Amino acid sequence: MNAWDLIVIGAGAVGSAALRAASEAGARVLGLERFTPAHRRGSSHGLSRIYRHAYFEHPDYVPLLRHSSARFASLEHESGTSLLHRCGMLVMGPHDSMVVLGSLQSAVRWQLDVDALDARSVRERFPWFDVTGDTIGAFEADAGLVRPEATVHASLQVACARGAQLRTDVRVRQVTENEHGVSVVTDGGTERAAAVIIAAGPWAAQLLPELAPLLTVTRQVQAWMAPSGDTNAASMPCWLLDRGPGRHAIYGLAPDPLAANDPTSPARHPKVALHGSDVVADPDAGAAPVMDADIERLREPYRALAPALAGELVEAATCLYTMSPDEHFLVGTRRGCTRTHFAAGLSGHGFKLSPALGDALADLALLGRTDLPVGFLAPDRFAR
Repeated sequence: MNAWDLIVIGAGAVGSAALRAASEAGARVLGLERFTPAHRRGSSHGLSRIYRHAYFEHPDYVPLLRHSSARFASLEHESGTSLLHRCGMLVMGPHDSMVVLGSLQSAVRWQLDVDALDARSVRERFPWFDVTGDTIGAFEADAGLVRPEATVHASLQVACARGAQLRTDVRVRQVTENEHGVSVVTDGGTERAAAVIIAAGPWAAQLLPELAPLLTVTRQVQAWMAPSGDTNAASMPCWLLDRGPGRHAIYGLAPDPLAANDPTSPARHPKVALHGSDVVADPDAGAAPVMDADIERLREPYRALAPALAGELVEAATCLYTMSPDEHFLVGTRRGCTRTHFAAGLSGHGFKLSPALGDALADLALLGRTDLPVGFLAPDRFAR
């Protein structure tokens, strides 16, 4: 007899959401985390992540985003933890920017409240940004930031309160499936379950080697900078600037009002980063420390766009993106299996969707199906 209905490997953004969903369904569920919850070696940390709904990446994400926003809100209520700061989201780019135009197309298709802006409107409404005359923009008021560490801890809190078990500092070596269930081999022994979810982030390829050709782990740098002089950034939105083909977009997150009176938290200041990197990383070795050159690579375009915000460096940190070839997620059931399900390759935009992904994977594991529209994320799209 299987000891568990479900084992979830990885307790980061997606894994913690899957544990929450499985515990709500009354399953006997075990979570296995290689390090500790919300550790700084993966992709589920950094004090803030953008959430939005007018998705330029692909309009099929929008139903999943709506589901995730509702689940963030319900998690806030159940855990008593503040997870969202609805400060709005501004995207900007040149007149032909697919980031801006794609956001507006998603808004039209899904009837989202998004304002189309020209350069003058951007400068008037958002005086922090010195944009060129051919800039266009889109602003979504019902967007903002989500607190990743708080979200992971809240998901695990409510899951464990319902009976889920979590074991930390456990390394999984192998996952195998037969007609009776799955075996999960760890450094401490073997666990058996009726089904397994693999949400191992940068380590996914180690447990799903057939996906390795589709997954590239890259090192990212994020920095918190104090605005210069008497610049007040308290009411600014989150934002992203499309810099055109062949150049990584630059984006920023608003200061977190919960950190405003905490002199030890860098989140009291705006955060800035480039979306994408050419630096491949080994997750076992960890990302290389932040160097002066990393900060200058950020500061140069930041200063050009928002000179009053690009002040003194307060803190910098790294995280890892696990990129897929088309920068869309890999979600589904392992080929040739019926009990092994996974999410991988979230490509730097997955945290905002993690509640929906966790729910979908829990459905697949416990029910054998899901009503959430994740089919477009199946990795067999590359074979097709």
